[in-house]
Amino acid sequence: MVTVDQLQGDDFSKQCSPFSLKGVRIPLYHFGCISGLDDGSASLEEEEEEQSLLDSVLLAHWEDRMWKGLFRYDVTTSEIKVIGGRRKFIAQLNEGWSKDCIPKLGRSKTGRGVFDFGWMDSQEELLFSVARGGQSRPELVLATDVPDSALLITVNASPVEYGHVFLIPYCSNILYHFLDAKSLELALCVAVEVKNYSFRLFYDYSPSASHIYFQACYFQIPLPVEFMPSDTFFVDGQKGTCISSVADYPIKTLMFESNHFKLMLEVVAEICSCLRGKLILYNLLISDRGRKIFLFLQQKTSKTSCTLSAWECGGYFLFTSRSAFDHATEKTLLKQLSTVSINEEGFQAVKLLCRSIASKFTS
Repeated sequence: MVTVDQLQGDDFSKQCSPFSLKGVRIPLYHFGCISGLDDGSASLEEEEEEQSLLDSVLLAHWEDRMWKGLFRYDVTTSEIKVIGGRRKFIAQLNEGWSKDCIPKLGRSKTGRGVFDFGWMDSQEELLFSVARGGQSRPELVLATDVPDSALLITVNASPVEYGHVFLIPYCSNILYHFLDAKSLELALCVAVEVKNYSFRLFYDYSPSASHIYFQACYFQIPLPVEFMPSDTFFVDGQKGTCISSVADYPIKTLMFESNHFKLMLEVVAEICSCLRGKLILYNLLISDRGRKIFLFLQQKTSKTSCTLSAWECGGYFLFTSRSAFDHATEKTLLKQLSTVSINEEGFQAVKLLCRSIASKFTS
């Protein structure tokens, strides 16, 4: 059983100075020095199912906030169905869901960036932080200052699924505008140490984002994209890394798999940096306890002014009206995905880019 301490302090927003969370003391989960991410390998053998410390900490804090009424609705009562058809898309009816409940970055009077926690109703929505530690094994500090180079774990008041949280890279003097290997490594560490097959991590790239963040939640069944066949076009047998294109799927998708976590995150981070430089929109889905990363490739056209979220790309759709939910079909969802997808020519160019970058890291 994990004990959830009450958070102490004055009004949260008044404590936050530019680039800092000075005076805010919350639980801190330290990753251990010995992990699959550090030793460069991940066992493919099935481990005995035992809840990890990080999994129990995350769920205990999230459930505590649920019982305290911090969410706009009870997501566990949402109606969910599988859409008939070959892809088995998943639909959820959630009339209270809103896209507006996302982390924002404000500006101080001097023009410097500051964390704007106005989207949070109270400090209690800030659950805990995670960071690298010096111990060989993971440890939980019940109340301490937030260290630099940490991930802030906060609730999403409009959850998509059970355990829905934001993971926000934090440093007192740096604004993380774009995804980098360091931020991706921390997120991958979370996926590895939660050690729960239901846990999924998401990242949505936006050129206009003022500060990057990940999202994560638990899904009772795998997402449709995870069932799709794939065509492998890059393999490095020595280091156990392969890149495949997902076949027979309406949005162009790549899948990265590796027994070497650090190698995979370095490859994916550089690919994402190149995509940003080429103005290609993308989303990431991290699944299978960190062993798989799906890369969805989107493009804006005159017909598509908006992009889809990573869970929509993965085949999980939210509907805020009963009528739209009842009338959703595989045909309409296929069109929604294919309309935002990068074209075939662009996809082939991205595959060449991926092969080139992966070859550089594995040679």
